[in-house]
Amino acid sequence: MNKKLIAVVCIIWGIVIVSGVMFFQMRSSSKKINIIEITNKEKVVTEEGKVEKINFYVVSDNGDKLLRKEKEIPLYIKPKDKIRKIVQVSMENLWESKILKTSQIEIGNIFIKGDMVYINLDANMLELKTENRKNLLAIYSIVNSVTEIGNIRKVKFLIDGKEETGSFSKVYTRNTNI
Repeated sequence: MNKKLIAVVCIIWGIVIVSGVMFFQMRSSSKKINIIEITNKEKVVTEEGKVEKINFYVVSDNGDKLLRKEKEIPLYIKPKDKIRKIVQVSMENLWESKILKTSQIEIGNIFIKGDMVYINLDANMLELKTENRKNLLAIYSIVNSVTEIGNIRKVKFLIDGKEETGSFSKVYTRNTNI
């Protein structure tokens, strides 16, 4: 009887060890699969060699007002591509002026409905969530730059596809007198 008990215990331990090895192999292989990143970006269409001048609004060195600066960007055929580029340049300006702490802010989908544009940004943008003058100037630097496009009057920011509270709970319209 002792030999049978030892044999059964050995078989059970063997099953446990084989199951554990298989579990950790599957787990480590799934980690490798999750690392693979598939990018599904729309093709951006520009007119070769043509540029257009856009008024960008940047926060002054004192941080007390917005200044208008004209910059050239490629001539985009689709309004969404032009808005994406304007937001990208505006956020680069905010990062260079040390208002944003990171330059790694992902611009997600951009939706245009009538005269309103919805701009989906990642959670790194939440550093501007608190309602204060500096953050308000930063937000209006983007809003005023985007509304330079003739048919866009209102801007709504989404964070990771969701509406947020604080500075991102509002629909913004152009305000150059801020």
